[in-house]
Order: sequence, then C-alpha cells, then structure tokens
Amino acid sequence: MVSIISGKTASEIVHESVNKTLKEKDKDAKTSPYNKKEELAKINDEVVYMDRTFDTESKILTFNAQYKGEEPFENKWNFEIRDKNTFTIVSIVEAGADPFYNEETKKVDFKSTRVRYSVTFYYLSEGIVEKYNYAGRHKELLSVQKCRTNYSLPGSSESQDIASGSGFFINRQGYFVTNNHVIAECRSKSKITFNKKDVEADLIAKDATLDIALLKADVRPKNFLKFSNERPEKLQKVIVAGYPFGKGLSDDLKFTQGIISSLKGYADNSNELQIDAAINPGNSGGPIVNEGGNLVAVAVSGLSKDITEGINFGIKSSSVMNFLDVNSIDYTYSKSSTFSFGNKKLNKLLEESTVYTFCN
Repeated sequence: MVSIISGKTASEIVHESVNKTLKEKDKDAKTSPYNKKEELAKINDEVVYMDRTFDTESKILTFNAQYKGEEPFENKWNFEIRDKNTFTIVSIVEAGADPFYNEETKKVDFKSTRVRYSVTFYYLSEGIVEKYNYAGRHKELLSVQKCRTNYSLPGSSESQDIASGSGFFINRQGYFVTNNHVIAECRSKSKITFNKKDVEADLIAKDATLDIALLKADVRPKNFLKFSNERPEKLQKVIVAGYPFGKGLSDDLKFTQGIISSLKGYADNSNELQIDAAINPGNSGGPIVNEGGNLVAVAVSGLSKDITEGINFGIKSSSVMNFLDVNSIDYTYSKSSTFSFGNKKLNKLLEESTVYTFCN
C-alpha cells in the first residue's frame, strides 16, 4: 500500500494555468484557491495497490500496480544502490515546458520542450519514496510517498517487522501517540517495548490526513508528556527523541536538537512546522519538545539528505490536541511558561515517556 502525501499534481498545474489566464484577461477576476489535501485524497483513493520489489543482484525494480477501473500492470527499471538503506533511479525525458491553459482544447498545453531528468530516492527501512525533477538549474520536489516496507537494515533484529517507529505517552492510562503511517499496514496488533518487554497495543483512533494515530497499551508509565501552552516560534530550541533506524543501531533512546525554522510545513501545510534537528527513518511518531520538556510537535518526515540538509517536519501539538479532543481523550498541557529543565531531568522525562513501537 502506498500513500502520496505531497507533490504537485496535474490538476494543480491546470488550476494554476486557469487562474493565470483569468488574471491576464481581467486583473480583478476572482480566482479560487487550490485544495491540495482534497486532491491528494482523490488520487490516493484511485489506487488499488502498488507493490515494489527490488532484486539487489540484477538491480532491477519490479513495479506492480492497479488503479480503480483499470487492469493491473507491471513495469521494470534499473536502480542504483547508494547505501544499505537507499536505492535510486535516474530517468531522462523530453518534457513540456511553460504550461498554459488552452481555451480551445480545454487542456493544459506547453509552449516549448526541454530535457528533464528525475531522481527517485527509495528509503527502504522507512518506506519513503521521494521524487525530484531537474531541468537546468531548476529543481522541484515532485512527490513524496509513504509505503509499507518489509525491509530492515542489515544487522537489525527487526527483519520480520513491517514497520517501526517511535511514540510517546500522553497520560498515565497507557495512551500513546505515533504517526499513522507507522501502524497503517500492520498485519497484527502494534506493540511497544515497555520495561524491556514487548506489549501489545490497541488502535483507538487515527487520522490519515494528519498522519496521527492514538493507541493504548495495558501499562502504567512512570511519566508522560504535557502539551506546550505557548505558540511555537521561529528560532525556538527543540529536542527530538526517538529510535532512528529502529533497533538496528541500538535499543537506546536517542536525541537530536535544533531550532524551529518555519511555522509551516511542506506546501504551506499549517498543521506542521519545520525544524533543522535531524529526523531519520524510525524517528516517525516521536516527540519534539521544548527545553521545558513540553510537547511542541510530533516528528513526521524529512526531505532527502542527498538533496537538502536540515529540512525536517513535525505535526504541531495544537493539531494533535484537536485530534485528541475530537476523540474525547484526556491529556495535560503545561500551565507555566517554558523554562529549561536541565539535561538530567529532561533525559529522565523523555526516557520514561517515549517508546519504541513496531508491528509485523
């Protein structure tokens, strides 16, 4: 299963061209905004399935897919192995340039053509697929997909796990939050590692668009995270906690730190913020907290490290609170202004409230 979570769609190009044509005719003409979320939801709804199989000996990717109302099809491409977790495919095509809306044909046409090449990055352990288009010096992120994956890093004991990520407790009743894409393709119940034991967790609620899931395990955590009562600010210091690359590196909780770079996510997503603290596969669903240990956001994704540096995203805590309110779940928000906890106290809080979550 694949979920397209961002990128410029054909209908968006049509929409922009139509609005541009209207403005050229009448500068006072009213134009309508493009609803990217609705369009991506429509695209995902048309997908019956997409499967990718990588043969590392022949370096051939076999792609099988089916769309609603159409016959299944299969394509094959050669891929390159960049490292043990990243495969790439480079394609070169002659494509249309300078799109415009043709009123006679009622379609998008192009004024010229240019040579364009695209690079697709497959981050195997996280199930992330990113595609970039290049034309001269112009570079554009075309799409980002989140997929089910049965790959684990060499040397990892999690070879039978379909997905793994991070999560955190929001109260003492065993409720914890993670990303929806971490648990979306689980064949069985999700589990967490709690007090060095694997404990099953029940799915309580999810929001695929927001990419948030709420689960409950029959445990009593020593601690949980409170939500920040302050609006996030640019340059605010933040700490990310989680389990990058699952337990392939180690079973120890890991931290990165940085600042809030932007109050919007990719494609002006107001539910997200951008940080420069490192987020790697396996960090998904982990907490992003301020210096006082209060939740600022939930780690969700980052752009390709081969193309960008320090561009990562988190789901704002305010959006998570709205999700919990709709589902009538109790949580706590901080009643005091942010103050620095100190390393030892902050480490203890995050160690006791953050969990490794996985499924098979």
